[in-house]
Amino acid sequence: MKRIVVGFDGSEGAENALNKAMMIIDADGELIILAIVPLPSDRNLLDQKSYEILKARAHNLVNSVVQDLGSHEYTITGMIKEGEDIAALLIDTANELHCDLIVLGSRGASELGKYPIGSVANKVVQYAAKPVMVVR
Repeated sequence: MKRIVVGFDGSEGAENALNKAMMIIDADGELIILAIVPLPSDRNLLDQKSYEILKARAHNLVNSVVQDLGSHEYTITGMIKEGEDIAALLIDTANELHCDLIVLGSRGASELGKYPIGSVANKVVQYAAKPVMVVR
């Protein structure tokens, strides 16, 4: 796999997904660690102040993970996106970046939102036109 996007939210499932992606990425590939911050809305009851805190936490989380991973033969890129539909953003990002694979954790306690991780993974599996790997 030349280019893999990992949906990352700081949960144990996301950590497992990242570890699996690191095992299967090509030596000259690119590993994209993507965190998605839900926008404030009535649906998730996130106010503007909480949103700003969550956004800063996402940046810190991704930067920390990229730094902790250190240097590898493959490229590691951290990325933050914002939006209402986490699954759709994951799929759209994978398409835009011409990724070969989307890797997600099956469930977990997200540090970046109130969305149940299992439902995000389920939606990505159902609607993505690219291969999806869900890691337990």
